[in-house]
Amino acid sequence: MDPTILAYVVQAVGGAIAGNITGAVTRGGGGIAGRSIIGALGGVALGFVASPDGANVGAVADIARNWSNLMPDDPTISGHISNAITGGVGGGIIGLIGGLLIRPRA
Repeated sequence: MDPTILAYVVQAVGGAIAGNITGAVTRGGGGIAGRSIIGALGGVALGFVASPDGANVGAVADIARNWSNLMPDDPTISGHISNAITGGVGGGIIGLIGGLLIRPRA
C-alpha cells in the first residue's frame, strides 16, 4: 500500500461516494452528511483491514488483491484505482447497513 496519506484519502472518497449511493437507495443513513461520513469511515476501515500494514485479514486482502493490477503498465494509477474500489466496497457495505438501521422518523 502507498505509505502516504493519499491512499487513505482515495479510500475515503470512494467510501463516501458508495455510502451515499447505497444509503440513498435504502432511503436512510442520516442524510447526505451522515452517509458521507459513514461511507468514508467504512472505506478507510476496509482499506485498513485489507492492508498488510494494518489488520491484514487474509481473506479480505486476497479479495482486494484481485483488482490491484487493473493497469499493469502504471502501478501508481493501478494502486489508486485499487484503493478507490476498496474504499467503495467498504463504504457501500457500511452505507447499506447504515441505510437499513438509521431510518428517518415518519
